[in-house]
Amino acid sequence: MVSHVRFIIGMVCFIVGTLAYPPLAVAKVQPGITLIGSDETIYLGDSITLEVEAVGITEALDISTLFKDADLIRETTGTRIAVINERVVEVKLRRMEFLPRREGRVIFGPLSGMTIKGPVLSNSVIIDVQAPADTNWQPDPDDLTISQTLTVDNGASDSATINIIDTSASSPQPFVGQHMVFDIQLRHRHPIADEQLMLPDFDGFDVLEQFIQRRTVEELDNGERWRVIAWRYHLFAQRSGAIDIDGVRWKGTAIRSRTQRSDFDRHTDTFTLFAKPAASQASWWLPARRVALTDEWSKDPRTLSAGDEIIRTITLNAHNVLASHLPSVTPLESRALTTTPISHHRSQQLVGDQISASAVFKFRMVAQSPIPVFLDTVRVPWYSIVEDRKKDAIIPARRINVGLPDRADLLADIALNDSWKDKLLLRLRSSGESLVPWHVTLGLLLMLALFLSLRELAYWLDERRKRRSGQLSGVLPEL
Repeated sequence: MVSHVRFIIGMVCFIVGTLAYPPLAVAKVQPGITLIGSDETIYLGDSITLEVEAVGITEALDISTLFKDADLIRETTGTRIAVINERVVEVKLRRMEFLPRREGRVIFGPLSGMTIKGPVLSNSVIIDVQAPADTNWQPDPDDLTISQTLTVDNGASDSATINIIDTSASSPQPFVGQHMVFDIQLRHRHPIADEQLMLPDFDGFDVLEQFIQRRTVEELDNGERWRVIAWRYHLFAQRSGAIDIDGVRWKGTAIRSRTQRSDFDRHTDTFTLFAKPAASQASWWLPARRVALTDEWSKDPRTLSAGDEIIRTITLNAHNVLASHLPSVTPLESRALTTTPISHHRSQQLVGDQISASAVFKFRMVAQSPIPVFLDTVRVPWYSIVEDRKKDAIIPARRINVGLPDRADLLADIALNDSWKDKLLLRLRSSGESLVPWHVTLGLLLMLALFLSLRELAYWLDERRKRRSGQLSGVLPEL
């Protein structure tokens, strides 16, 4: 009984749902032929694109009328499925590109065909073909422009920037090794085909590339759009004197329209840069914005004992130089402290337009004797382009008091080497661990020695006095 009730309820819900929500109707597609294209005005020599959509055509479609006043350039075909009167039919698609042969009005269509419902006729597309445009068109100087700028970094926000194409501009004179930024920018209004680019090779410079052939589009306030190609290089002169920077050559075909094309060949002249020699006779020349020299220790050097080993890491940081420009840093040898280089590495990174370079040097240092050790100043000379003067980055000198090694270490060393120095250190160490401090023992021994010396001196003086008074004869008595 329960199952019958459930069946009746289910049927009622099905009927109500069917009446409330009828089946989705298939999109109505009528048989016929459609030409898809826009009525437009073109110049003779320009092409147009038409799409032909045939639905439910039972016979091959005759498109010969489309070739009456135009030539077919290319064609692609395809199909899709549609439903007509509950029947699945095939929709044939053709995409064709035509080139009109004459000026004036060119009419494409109508096309006729036979469908399951009878003959059908398509629409027409009318194209107004005007006389050819000026085929002798040449791009204006503003249509294709080349700009080259050189910025010499002097540490200020208003670093000297010149357009090296402007022959009237005075040539900058940076120091050899000083940081410079070289920008190349090509601007054009129209697309370019068969483009060829020849750029400077920057012979005589150390080069760091920031971006190469970056293509962007700039839109001006008046709605005009410019295509931009840009390069940026960071340069450092390798030698002083005159250095040539080759010009830029830009070749290709500018395309304003299908019939308006023009070959072009633009170039700039060679630019000569004069680099000043180093302003210092130091062994290493380093012009930079700022330089810092720091050191770190693997443990506190104040806890060193004789025989201990410690790692010293010296780091040199500089701004707007390359890592290869940084000098090697080696601390001077110190008495009773041997120094051995174990590793070094260099790195650099470019953030915005600023270069940060660093060099890290590691040294193994071993304390030889328990005496005060003086570490000399570590010094790196450099030239400040901000203050325009020579400066030094330093790690100040310091004193390290090396202590005595542990008793166990001394015993092991004596057993291996049998060194008298180590035995003396062990005795001193032992006296230091006795109940009486060693310096007190030493003072008592000195007082005892002084007392014995004074007693001997008094005895000698007394003997001398007796000889002078005759109480003692210096001649032996006769037998």
